[in-house]
Amino acid sequence: MTLEQHGGPDVAALRRGAHERAAARPRHPFAGAVADLAHDGVALRRYTPDRRRPGAAAVFLHGGYGLFGDLELQDGWCRRAAEALGVVVLSVDYRLAPEATLDDAVADALAAVDLLAGEGFDRLYLDGDSAGGAVAVLAASRSARPLAGLLLTNPNLDLSLETYDDALPGGPGRELSAYAMRAWTGVEPADAPRLHRSARGLPPALVVVGELDSLRPEARELADACRRDGVPCRLVELSGAEHGFVGTERAGEVLAEAATFFDLG
Repeated sequence: MTLEQHGGPDVAALRRGAHERAAARPRHPFAGAVADLAHDGVALRRYTPDRRRPGAAAVFLHGGYGLFGDLELQDGWCRRAAEALGVVVLSVDYRLAPEATLDDAVADALAAVDLLAGEGFDRLYLDGDSAGGAVAVLAASRSARPLAGLLLTNPNLDLSLETYDDALPGGPGRELSAYAMRAWTGVEPADAPRLHRSARGLPPALVVVGELDSLRPEARELADACRRDGVPCRLVELSGAEHGFVGTERAGEVLAEAATFFDLG
């Protein structure tokens, strides 16, 4: 039986488990200040490194299938990114399915961009991991403000799952992905967004995917779309890596690539 035949996953349990595991991890050392705040009813966490580039900031969108995840889920990545790149990072606890839609999550991301722009930041980036990659791509394409760049790590881009490669063993679960994308988009898979097919309206993009990730084909196709649409792009396939590498020491490799690509070294 599929998840949907069972009535769907226990989303509350997924959220609780993800939060508890994340909260139990030791805090990654960070030379700077971390502060929780709220804007338009959305919880945010701001990471301000001691050494930073004036005017530079990134909005971070966490993973979690669009169903779970919060400010704790990838706290370690945000600390590392802020310090390694010398930018303020604003992590967004965006709204989740099934209570909310992908469009709601994008609106929350854009509100965070507007907040930073209103504070005088003029070099703005979007950083999305896994499902947060879908939020980041849509937010970048809809942003009324110019963006300096887009960092995507093992992003969910083909929400129809047509390009999901079952032969690659290190991806997110297909069955939970299918349930989540249907709940998030509100449409059947045949009608779900295929964000890997066009790069129109996107800023320069660094796309990093694990060599063993089932989502690797869609990352490659977005890189091809960037080339067709004249968007500067670098595709990095991490050897031997699976989905979720931003929570490992491989994160350092990604941030080194980002520093070079976005000239933040």
